[in-house]
Amino acid sequence: MSYTFFGVQVVVTAFYKDTLRSRLHDLIASASERQSLQQKRAFWKKVTALLNEAMPVFEMGYWDLVRGRKAESEFESWTSEIEGSLATESEELGQASDEALRLSNHKRYVLCTLIVLVEEGSNSDLTLGERCDLPKEVWWTRQTFARLIGSFPLLNFANVEADAVYLVPGDDRDGLSMEDLHGEGYEYLHPLE
Repeated sequence: MSYTFFGVQVVVTAFYKDTLRSRLHDLIASASERQSLQQKRAFWKKVTALLNEAMPVFEMGYWDLVRGRKAESEFESWTSEIEGSLATESEELGQASDEALRLSNHKRYVLCTLIVLVEEGSNSDLTLGERCDLPKEVWWTRQTFARLIGSFPLLNFANVEADAVYLVPGDDRDGLSMEDLHGEGYEYLHPLE
């Protein structure tokens, strides 16, 4: 069977005392591993609605739609890279002193990743194709990212082979700085207008 991969990453400014990161974390953490099709759609509706509340402070992002032979490997690549970076971040956070954490207050960004692998040619694939068929001049706008993020609950989850959502940092005690986001490993991100 052939598949289509769709992924969206967005960097959101997390203001002091902003609860977006913790609300997203709680929503993701509370999701059951096994969900019915209706539960899966309800979960994605909640995630995307919460994330799109922050659309005015989307800072950077990246998205991709890959069909055919490379779709599965693209899903695996995104998953393994994110899970690897989360493991490294968790180790570093565990070794960091409270003083170092207090000094990282300038780390006020959160990276959210949404990915899905759907059956190629299915109605979900057609929906993704339609939602991603955008003129190049609007690819890197906040409105486009809100539209793309809003695509996930529109999918027929009977056609979804795999899906995942990731939040970096994985802990409320730290964050990403703009320096981090302009450093190694994040070169692919585009500033959003």
